[in-house]
Amino acid sequence: MKKLLVLGLTLFSLNLSSEQWQIMGTRPMGMGGAYVALAKGPIAQYWNPAGLALISTQTFNGLEINAGVGIETTGGLLSNVSEVTDVSEQLDAVKQTQTSGQLDAQQMSAFVKTLGILSKINEKEDSGALLEVAGGLNLKFSKVALSVNNFTSVGLNPFIDAQNINVINTGSAGANIPSNTAPISDPTLQQAQQNLTDAITNIGGLSNIEKILCGGVSCLPGGITTESDLATALINSLSGADPNEVLKMSEEAKKYASDAKSVIDSITSGGSFDNNTSNLNVKAASFTEFAAGYAKRADKWLAGLSVGGNIKLIRGQIGDKTFEFLNESETGDVFKNLDDNIKTSVKPALDVGFMWNVNDKYPKLPLKPRVGLTIRNINSPSFDGPTGKYKLDRQARLGFALSPFNWWHFALDIDITKNKTAVDGFYSRQLALGTEINILNKKSFNLPLRLGMMKNVAESDSKTVYTAGLGLTFAYVHIDAAVGISSGKQYIDGDKYPEKAQGVVSLGILF
Repeated sequence: MKKLLVLGLTLFSLNLSSEQWQIMGTRPMGMGGAYVALAKGPIAQYWNPAGLALISTQTFNGLEINAGVGIETTGGLLSNVSEVTDVSEQLDAVKQTQTSGQLDAQQMSAFVKTLGILSKINEKEDSGALLEVAGGLNLKFSKVALSVNNFTSVGLNPFIDAQNINVINTGSAGANIPSNTAPISDPTLQQAQQNLTDAITNIGGLSNIEKILCGGVSCLPGGITTESDLATALINSLSGADPNEVLKMSEEAKKYASDAKSVIDSITSGGSFDNNTSNLNVKAASFTEFAAGYAKRADKWLAGLSVGGNIKLIRGQIGDKTFEFLNESETGDVFKNLDDNIKTSVKPALDVGFMWNVNDKYPKLPLKPRVGLTIRNINSPSFDGPTGKYKLDRQARLGFALSPFNWWHFALDIDITKNKTAVDGFYSRQLALGTEINILNKKSFNLPLRLGMMKNVAESDSKTVYTAGLGLTFAYVHIDAAVGISSGKQYIDGDKYPEKAQGVVSLGILF
């Protein structure tokens, strides 16, 4: 017992890194991802191979097929990208003022807003999106299990070039800036003029305006000597526009001006917007595991202890591609020819699991407590990748379970390891909690209901994901489904979407 405690505490103190622990199976998904101390049936091989040692009356033999998918956005990426897209036409219009047309308040507001958003994206090192797919075939007969499972993750990592953002090349004639500074009589437009004056002042005043829009040369009309003059001329250039719309744009410019200044101040060593290297890096990792598992009781060590392990061959496929926003015309090009940048290799790996039925040692304890510990990929195999070796570091997960009745269970899991993901700078350490109620509680006929929640404690701004699952067992055929939805939301075109969503379905023939 003391050896197990030392092992668990030692692992918990390590700041290890690996792939994020993916949710395999509908029962774990419905319970928020808490399953290490409850693992049984064919998918016990993944969650805790020690669960294969449970006696036949406590577990299932047979076949189980699982398929699941999850998507998560990090660092407010979708909301920021959506806003940048909304004003992209105005940015193009600002560039066009080099040769034709005239700069107006709408274009100036959009430009300031975009620079502010770029600054916000740069501040979030973990900004990105993560797509994960897990599924496979699992077989169990007595204490032996065989499985073929795939775990795939794709990370989208944006890079924003905040240096090369001058819309006018150095030394050019610059933008065609309006000069009409006639007083504004409309009260709404007067407020818009004041907002735009504040925005221009907050981004560094007229000197920064000339630096960005005119390539550092003097290009302001003679009658414009103050920020207020320029704001007035820009408002006047929108003759006939809806004053309320102009006011709204000016408010956004004022809101983002302070953030925009940090970008503007950094461009003195940069160049033209035409040389901007902003890009989206796609990292993909797919691992197919061919595993054989076995478990046995270890009562000589500790009454109620089971120990199990998996021997695996892992086929790893690692891909990496960078999509340059300004040099590739179609967004679909992000994934074009990604296969050309994938490296494939095969490596062995080893998992080990421990499960302790505490009542076998202390029979008077209530609620049938159990403790589980799983360590995956102990040998940390390395796979070939387009940019070098990709190390699949070990994962460790600790679980606890209580059963007030044979038909009612509670479980809690915590990742011992701090796991890296396919999104640069975004880490995962899941705390999971769930419950299951078996309405009929018979092997041949049952209606299990599951609820749970999970929280990524490695990221301070991570929101709780709530999960639910439902199953049907009839004549040894098991059909189950489970979903998870984050409480955190992101806005795209005014509509709310969850930051994270997951879903799993399974079909089993278990007896």
